[in-house]
Amino acid sequence: MQTNGLNEFYGSEKQLRAYHARFVDWALAAPPTLPILDLGCGSGVFLELARARGRAGRGIERAAAEADRARAKGLDIVQADALQFLTAQDAASYGAVYCSHLLEHLTPTDAEILLERCARVLAPQGRLIALTPNPVSLDVISEIFWLDPTHVRPYPRPLLENMLRRAGFEILASGHDDPPFLPRRTLPRRWFLRALLGKHYGAMNTFVVGRKK
Repeated sequence: MQTNGLNEFYGSEKQLRAYHARFVDWALAAPPTLPILDLGCGSGVFLELARARGRAGRGIERAAAEADRARAKGLDIVQADALQFLTAQDAASYGAVYCSHLLEHLTPTDAEILLERCARVLAPQGRLIALTPNPVSLDVISEIFWLDPTHVRPYPRPLLENMLRRAGFEILASGHDDPPFLPRRTLPRRWFLRALLGKHYGAMNTFVVGRKK
């Protein structure tokens, strides 16, 4: 599974920090005595943000270079395949799972398995935060999504919500958002196209937050 797409498309760690910071509170609202699990953690930016707020976490990263970068920050990182790692974990051993830009690298069957295994390792009332590209946006589905050759397929928000429900989650929130720090010179063009095309020139990313029933 490729997990460094955010670094390619969103740039610096400062930009990644601003992006991930939007979702930290959802993870912190989970059972506080259990760690947060970050699947496809990259260089560990989300885990750093959680640690700064007093929460322990563990990151799973398949790419060796990214795993080493995260370990250099003093984070608990396991270099492994996410599906295999989840299979080996005890039930109800995590308070929250953060899954940013991983699902689009999976087939529908593997994505469903991953969500089911996330539900198994989460404690009751645990949170799952899933982020993925927004295929409603013409910019995304016509080009940006396909710039990463390891992308398998997009997961539109209604489909992703239904997949979480089938895996045993109650949907707490969902929506679309843009990555931070879009170049100012592109904003007039983006505003014009959004006014012209509506949702089909929408935000680049989809997010869904679920709570284990």
